[in-house]
Amino acid sequence: MGFKRWLGAALACALLHVGAPARAADTIETGLLGSPQAGSWPYYIGIHTGDFAAAGIHLDIIYVPTPSGLVQQLSAGSLDIVNIGVAEPIHAVARGAPVAIVRITGAVPPYEMVANPKIKSIKELKGHTVVIGGLLDINRIYLERVLKAAGLKDSDIDITVLGNTAGRFAALKSGTADATMLVPPINFFAEAAGFTNLGMMTEFAKDLPFGSTSASLAFATQHPDTLKRFLAVLDKSMTWFNDDANRQAAIDLLAAEMATPDKPIVAQSYDYMRKIGYFSGGDTIPRKGLTTLMDEMAAIGDTIGKVPFEKLVLPGVARIVN
Repeated sequence: MGFKRWLGAALACALLHVGAPARAADTIETGLLGSPQAGSWPYYIGIHTGDFAAAGIHLDIIYVPTPSGLVQQLSAGSLDIVNIGVAEPIHAVARGAPVAIVRITGAVPPYEMVANPKIKSIKELKGHTVVIGGLLDINRIYLERVLKAAGLKDSDIDITVLGNTAGRFAALKSGTADATMLVPPINFFAEAAGFTNLGMMTEFAKDLPFGSTSASLAFATQHPDTLKRFLAVLDKSMTWFNDDANRQAAIDLLAAEMATPDKPIVAQSYDYMRKIGYFSGGDTIPRKGLTTLMDEMAAIGDTIGKVPFEKLVLPGVARIVN
């Protein structure tokens, strides 16, 4: 082929690609809890780095006030994917809801037990009001661990319920609660305001997995390729987060999402999440951790027996490991 013919063919090919319409991004209705916070960091990373867009995915993020609301909307098919605790999909699957865990995004609990400045230890919670996320949820399981470590019982405290971190912090500040559990960065805002750190939850429940990305079975069945691309970006985002070279960029993007100028507090959150190894990534799900969690859920009347792993974890996209 002569040069002119080759050039003409190359130009025709280029024009063909220029003229072809770009593939429309696949939209995923994505549920996050409450408002921007550290537990949703990988989602924001994937958006800000452009990796979701490069994978042909647009996340339509919807903030839902409570974990129960998130799992209800996922079960109903109003949401495709949610970033939620591990206990909530266990509840849902136990009740026959068409949902499944596709990733463990929180390997350990990130909570801090925070109290009125006058309270200096867990034992001093006796006779005081503690606000948690629900009477039958992961907060209650953590509270059982905390009280047991201090030789206390449920009857030694007053328990009230408020479904999200921001609301619990507001209750603490208003004085309607004397102690609560908060996640980063809200716990560090509380410390800066003078509230007492009674201990990080990893001191009491490091063996229990905390956070999951869970999917609607209808979405997973109808859009397996989209789910696969989504999970590839999510895994990449968690790896990106755990790279020291990206520390400042990670801090900047969460501060932007939260619309807060207080980057030192966000920096504390980043360093803490790295220290406890929160974002594990990868397609493995720990059998032992889930078994222990379900045992403790059953012990407080949260579930009856264990949910079969083959129903709880979506096969083909996640693997149960011992």
